[in-house]
This record gives sequence, structure tokens and C-alpha cells, in this order.
Amino acid sequence: MVYRILSAFSFSLFFCSALSAQNLIVNSGFENFTHCPVNISSMDVLVDDVSLPTSSSGDYFNPCSNEDFGVPTNFKGNQVAAEGSAYIGLYFYALNDYREYVQLNTTKTLREKHPYKISFQVSLAEQSKLALKTMSIVLVNQKVRVPNSSVLTNSRLDYQENLQFQKVRLKADDSMTESDGWVTLSAEFDAKGFENYILLGNFETNENTQLLNQDNASLSSDFSYYYVDNFTLEELPRINYEEDKIYVIEQNPFEPKGYELDAKALASIQKIFKYLKENAEVQMKITGHADNIGTSEYNKFISSLRARAVALHLKKLGIDDDRIVWEGVGDTKPLRNGKIKSKDFEGGRVEFVMTSFDDD
Repeated sequence: MVYRILSAFSFSLFFCSALSAQNLIVNSGFENFTHCPVNISSMDVLVDDVSLPTSSSGDYFNPCSNEDFGVPTNFKGNQVAAEGSAYIGLYFYALNDYREYVQLNTTKTLREKHPYKISFQVSLAEQSKLALKTMSIVLVNQKVRVPNSSVLTNSRLDYQENLQFQKVRLKADDSMTESDGWVTLSAEFDAKGFENYILLGNFETNENTQLLNQDNASLSSDFSYYYVDNFTLEELPRINYEEDKIYVIEQNPFEPKGYELDAKALASIQKIFKYLKENAEVQMKITGHADNIGTSEYNKFISSLRARAVALHLKKLGIDDDRIVWEGVGDTKPLRNGKIKSKDFEGGRVEFVMTSFDDD
């Protein structure tokens, strides 16, 4: 069996085919509009390829307007666009569970079991007293339209005839209290195969909404209003590992103790887990390595802990014991063999190989 060592730059992802990054959201920056906003108008009348799932209406801000609906200055504060020149604004939390939502079109139905990444940017309006701790999107198979402005909870969505939906929780790259600049929210998810539209808003009641700590006690009239801009939805390449080929999880995936996995390694292991779940006929051999700084006994010990840490995490995620084999080989198999530059890899590493599952 011939193994080929792979560079650190391609440590964990190998793809069936290369996919060019293509934004799958129509009018993702709200730049295409039919009418310039001059007063409170239904946003779906003003902006192309935008619809409203409830009877409430968000706001459209564009430099072509007056100060009420202009950019950067408008009736909710002052903010330049995150991308282009225009953006929208929505109430995410208000008295009596009042909510505003926007519904965006995708260019095509998302492919079943394929990974996607969505991101967009928000900025808390200066007049807002409250900030949300997190946000979510809901992907649906058909346009939603309900007759009031109450919260679109899971139970309300369940009542919609023939509606299929998937809720995706987002992560923010900064505090959601940011009002000077923009915060990016993003998530990776696997499509169910029905998704044609994306809903953005707050899908929890006031009682269930998680708010960030405020300096002062909030009043019933306080609200949370965010500017929203710059949506991106991209299909990610599907992960594929060739059988009987050595892969390196990461260049140096360990904390100072030598065997505690860091965030990048955990993200890599999550992708490995997904591949193993989708390919039940595959098993995995994990090999831990160490540099030659310590004694042979210590290096053997620490390399075993490194391999074991990866194996235990995969088992914790749900992979059966009989599909994972692991060992530590210390410093007996260095990478620096004259063909690899000395800085390409550290000695401390974990390699893995995918093989056909043998249940005998």
C-alpha cells in the first residue's frame, strides 16, 4: 500500500469537484429597487425580489431618499451600507410580540444533503435599547404569507399548508450590541432539498427571546431594531476522503498540554464525523505522532493521547467503537525526509486513513 503525505494547506478537505463561489440569493444587497422610499411603505413594493411573510413591513433605506429613509442618516440612526449603498431595517423585538420579517428568493432549489454557508451583516440601530443574543434564519419550500404581525414560531409555521421548513441558528463574529459598524452572522448547514426561500427575523416570543445584558432595566416600550445588508448563500464542496490515503488533521492541532484539541481541530473532526455518518461502509485509523524533543517513552505516551483525543471526540459525536482504530507511534515516523520543507509540519500531528469497513 502506498501512502502520500498531503500538505498542511489541504489538511482535511478533499472534494469531489471544484465549485466556484456563487451567491444564490437574489438581490442580496437590496440594491435593485422599483421605487425610492419617501415614506413608510411596504418593503416588498419598493425592493425587487423581496417579499413579506406577515402583514408587518420592514423599512428600506437608500441614498436616493430623504433623511427619514436615507443612507447614512435616517429616522433610526446613522449608518453607511455594509455593501453597495442600500439596506433594510427590521424590528426583531417589540411590544406585544410585534415582529418584522423579510423573505428572500434563492436562485434555485438547494440540493439535498449538500453543505451550504449563509452569511449577512447587521448593525443595531442607534435608537434601539435592546440587543439580541443570537439570530436564526428559516429556509422554506414556498412563500409564507400569514395575516398578522405576530411571531412566526415553529407552531405557526407548522400550521401552514404544505410548508416545509428548516431553522438554522447563526453565529456572530462580534457583539450584537454593535451600532457603529456591522456584525457578520453566518452558519453552515446541510440542505434538506426543498429550500427555495429564506426568512429572516426573530422566531421567538418576547418571553423566549435571549437578550444581551443591558446596563439599565428595560421598559415595555423598548425595542430591538437592526439594519440588515449583504446576504451571501454559497454551496460548499462536499467532503470526500480517498480510501487508503493518509490525511493530516491539522499542522499543530494541540493546546500546550500536548493533546487537547483546539477549535480548528474540532472543526476538522466535525467534518470527518459528517463523512463517516454518510459513509457507513468506511472505517478510520488514527495515528498520533510526536516530535523528538522528549524521551521515546514520553513521545509514545503523548502521541497516543493525541490519537485518543480524536477518537474519543468522534465516538462522543456518535461514531461506533468498531469503526475507529487508533494508536500512537511517538517520534518513530518523522515527516522531514528531505522532500518536505522543515516548516511545513510540526512533529506533533495526527494522521488518519479511511478504509473499507471490515466487520469480521
